[in-house]
Order: sequence, then structure tokens, then C-alpha cells
Amino acid sequence: MGFINSKILKFSIAFLCGILAVHFFEIPLVLIFISSGIIFPIFIFFFFRAHIQLYQQAYFGISCYLILFLLGSISYALKSPENRSQYFSNLVQSNEDFLQLKLTEVLKPNFQKRFIAEVHRVTLSQDSTKSMPTSGKILVGIPLKSNLEVGQKITVPAQITNISPALNPHQFNYAEYMKFQGVFYQIQLSEHQILIHQNPAPPLRTKLRVSLLQALQDTGFKKDELAVIKALILGERNDISDELYQSYAAAGAIHILAVSGLHVGIILLLINFLLKPLQQSKWLKLTITVIGIWSFAVLTGFSASVVRASLMFSFVAFGLQINRKINLLNTVFSAFFILIIINPLYIFQVGFQLSFAAVFSIALFLPRFHKLWYPKQRIVRFFYQIITVSLCAQIGVLPLSLFYFHQFPGLFLLTNIVILPVLGVLLVSGISILILGILGIRPEILIDFYSFLVEKLNEFIKWVASQENFIIKDIHLSAFSALLLFGVIISLFFLLQQKQKKHVFLVLTAIIVFQISLLTDQYQHASHEIFILNKSRNSIIAEKKGRRLNLYSNHLKDSSWSYIDDFKIAEKISNIRFKELDNFYELKNKRILVIDSAGLFNFPEFKPDIVLLSNSPKINLERAIKILKPGIIIADASNYPNFIKLWKQTCIHKKVPFYQTGKKGAFNY
Repeated sequence: MGFINSKILKFSIAFLCGILAVHFFEIPLVLIFISSGIIFPIFIFFFFRAHIQLYQQAYFGISCYLILFLLGSISYALKSPENRSQYFSNLVQSNEDFLQLKLTEVLKPNFQKRFIAEVHRVTLSQDSTKSMPTSGKILVGIPLKSNLEVGQKITVPAQITNISPALNPHQFNYAEYMKFQGVFYQIQLSEHQILIHQNPAPPLRTKLRVSLLQALQDTGFKKDELAVIKALILGERNDISDELYQSYAAAGAIHILAVSGLHVGIILLLINFLLKPLQQSKWLKLTITVIGIWSFAVLTGFSASVVRASLMFSFVAFGLQINRKINLLNTVFSAFFILIIINPLYIFQVGFQLSFAAVFSIALFLPRFHKLWYPKQRIVRFFYQIITVSLCAQIGVLPLSLFYFHQFPGLFLLTNIVILPVLGVLLVSGISILILGILGIRPEILIDFYSFLVEKLNEFIKWVASQENFIIKDIHLSAFSALLLFGVIISLFFLLQQKQKKHVFLVLTAIIVFQISLLTDQYQHASHEIFILNKSRNSIIAEKKGRRLNLYSNHLKDSSWSYIDDFKIAEKISNIRFKELDNFYELKNKRILVIDSAGLFNFPEFKPDIVLLSNSPKINLERAIKILKPGIIIADASNYPNFIKLWKQTCIHKKVPFYQTGKKGAFNY
């Protein structure tokens, strides 16, 4: 495997631990700076002492790791808006102030167009001459009919709000997802609120990307084929239909739609092949290779995944050109260390985790497979390498795939054997079509061949996804169990390295601990709990009894209930029953009275612990409180906001606890 530089790994772990400490324990920045003020002089003392000592002591090494830990803590803490004085949210004084934005990235639309924008200036309404430079990103929502595009500068009212968090248990938390992209706030705009600036000419990169997208549009590809081509070459996934995206996910081929390490690796191999005549001019070849890699990054819009992969493969290219037998693990650790220094939020992004888990696993296990057998026949070796690389990558991403996506594609090997050779052809052909398209040349034969290839690829993916017997679904794995599964994988690596009794014991111990975590998780989910969920225009009471879930609702389940599927997986539910919502319940030793649009509540013989207000009942709440004397009143998302506001004031006046699911999330007891 070559020489492994353990210091890079140790430095990375120390820096990473600092990031995680602030994330999970919310350590104040002041405390971190005080600790740094204490540790830094100690580090300097041992640094100079190490130069005059013949035998080094451990104190210098410990102080180094402490410094790296604190640097990781500071880098993560400084990403929070409250620790950045020039962050726009700290400068805005009222909703009547103005923000100057630049739209930098378009997101997939839902009921509106969505952009990520950089905030450049804040102008105070009290003094319009006072315009302050600022920083930060914001999520912008505008009407679908708007003609705004990436690159435009606009001025808008500073009506910023927090991004809504997940309001139901186990629901996808979009606010947390955006936080790890460096976006903490959002703004919803109507067209009349937007002042569009006369923009200067867009930068060359933006003009190039627009030209490339237009060149693809003009080729006449069908809708699905065009969406996949945009994703494969330009990293533009917004046009991919949900159905096609789910097919790629079920087939275990979602990685080819996210331009990342796989694509950059193929580009590197292609450039190396084309530059074989320059083998004697190593530095010229290295320069051209690195330029080629980063040109592809520009082509794809500098997405985070491509930037990460480009940095890593630039290290690999350097090692290849100086004819050193580099260790891939050193490359992975070096790239990891540099990237988390640049942006500590990367480690919380799923794509980053999957990318490094896959490459890390390939670096660990691929040499083992090559020692087992390395075919001499070129064609056999080609397919053997595809199979072994796919297996190694799947081993590494398995814990993360189960944790995030709750499924395992049983036919992933078949999928990769077919698509990996095809992907190289698609990348080369697609880039050729793009270049020729920009030059005004439309090679019909190449376009027809490319369209045919993508169409057949989509058909193959849909066929694999339809083999549902080979797709293991609804798997729940907690974060702790996922970490333990990584422990099992690493212990297996040690056993493959050295077949010793202690490594056998290590593997068995790791497996037993992992099994215990699964049993513990199963036991914890065997509880009896009641949830009053948050669902727009609907009231839902969920009763979980072990692995059975009873849902009481006044509307049937539809596609908008996707969070119920997430709840089912996370809570290991095996049986769901839907029932009509009634007015009276006694669940888990508490009485619940549902006051619906009929407005009936005069039941003095029924003393509820909980009153659920549903579908905006027109009632005198003061009178209802006097008759019922409830322990708490809950208003869910089926009610009008102005009704909820009045009810809240009444409850405050009557000193009765009030709970709004639209603000606090689902109610649970």
C-alpha cells in the first residue's frame, strides 16, 4: 500500500474533533478564545523546547493537537451568524431596511422559484444614505412567473425570516440542510418588491455556462434524455423528474447524476491517455492535467462536490507525474484536511460524507482484492476492476446509505458493470457535442448516437429499479449504529491485513457491539406514544404502540404525507391503520377532546386533559375553558392563522397552556 503518513490523519482528526465539539456541545466562541489564549503560549514554549531536546517528549505533540482542536472549533464557530459582526442579519434593524443581493445559484422549484443569493449591502430605512457592506447567503423565494436569472443583482426589503424547521418527528429538516450549505435565513418576495439593477456583463464562467446550457437545449434531445445529459455533464439536476430520480436511486446509480469524484476520475484518466506523447515533459503534462481537471470544475459550475473531487485528483495527478508510488489514503487525508479547513460545514453534507467514505474504502480494500487475484487478460481485468471498485465503494458507503436513504440496491454490481463503461463514453461524447455546439456545429450522427445511448441507459435503470425483490427497503439505522457499522468494516480491514487472533477477536467484538446497538434501538422503539402532528388543512392524531401505528385523520393519506413514511421507517413500524377522526379519545391515560368546525364542546361530563382545535371552529374559547377546564389547548395547522392568534391571547389571559404545532412542531406525550 505504500507509506501512510499518520500525522496527516491525526491532524485531520484533531481538527475534526474541534468542529464536532462546537456543533454538538455549542461551546461559546468566547470560551474557545480564552482556551486558545491559554494553550497557545504553552504550544510556543514546547515548540522552542523541542528544538533543543535530543529526545522529544509527548508534551509538544499534545499541544499541537490541542491547537488544531481549537482551530477547528474557531473555524466552525465563526460560521454562525451571531459570531460574525458583518453578517447581514446583525445589521438589519427592521423589515423596512433594504438588502442588495446577487443571485448565485438556482434551486429546484416547488410552488415558487428558489435561489441562493449573496447579500452584498444593507441599507437602513431611517437613513437611506447609510449603506453598509455585509456578507452572508440567503434563500430567496419568488413567484414562478418571474424572469430573474442567476447572476442578476436585485434590491429587496429586508423581510428576513428563519427557514422553517421540521415540524413532525423524523421529517426531513430543510432548515438544517440549508444551514450546512451556509444558509441560515430566507426571504419570500412578490414581483413588485424586487428592484432589478442594470447588471454589468456577467462573468466569463456564467456566460460560458449559459452558452453550454443553450447548446444542449438546441440539440433537440427528448425531455428525460436532456435532463440526464445536463446532470451528467453540467451537474444541473433541476430538470430531472422525481420518478426518474427515484429509479436511479433504487438502481444504485444515483452517483452518476451527481457530478463528483467518479466523473473527475474519468476525466483524469482520459487526459492522461491523451497526453501520453508528453510523457517526457512531466511538468507540462501535470500543468495541462490540472488545468483540464479544473476546467471541468468550471464547466459544472464549481459545485462543492466537484471542487472537492478536483482538489483530491489534483493531488493524485501530481503523484502520478512525479512517478512516485503514492498512497491513496495519504491523498484522501490531505484533501480531507484541506477541505475542512476551507469550509468546516462540508463534513455535515451528505455528498461530502459519501464521497470520502467511498474513496477511503477503495483505498483500504482494493489492494486486498488485487492481492487475491489480478487477471492478466485485459478484458477480464477491466471487468474485474469495475466489480472490485464497486464492491469497495459500496462497503464504505453502506452505513451512510442505510442511515440516510434506508435502502440497499441489491443489483448495484450489475448496474455498475453496465453504466461505468458507458459513463466514460457519455462524458467524452457529451463534452464533444458541447464544444461543437458552441462553435455552431451540430454533428447529427453523434447527437443521434448520444441520444440513443442515454435513452437506453434510462430504460436499463428503470428496468433495474423495477426489480423490487432485489431492493431492500425501509431499513432504519441510527447514527450510533452507523458509526458502529463503520467500526465493523475497519476491524475487517485489520483482519484482512494480518490474520491474527487479536484481529479475529476485534471483528467479533465489533459485530457483537453492533448487534447490541440494534437490539437496544429496537427496545427503545417499543414504547407507547401519542403525537398530534402538524399537517396543513388537516388534523392527525398518531398513536404508536410498539410496531403498530394508528392514524386518526379527517382526510385520506396522499402523496403529501411523505413524512409518515419517514416516521414509519425511523420508528420501525410494521402495521399502519387509518381511521376517521372522532371527537373523543382516551389515549395513554389522557382524555382528548377534538373541537372541529361543528364547534361542539359543551360536554361537562367529559373532562379532557387535552383540547385539540381543528378546522377553525367558531367558538367562544373563554366559555369552553370555563366548562371543560382543560390541561392544555392545542391548535394544529388545519386552523386559520388569525384564529390561532386570538386563541393564544385568550389562553394567556386565562392562564391555560397553549400549544401551536405550526410554531413548536408536533405535540408528543
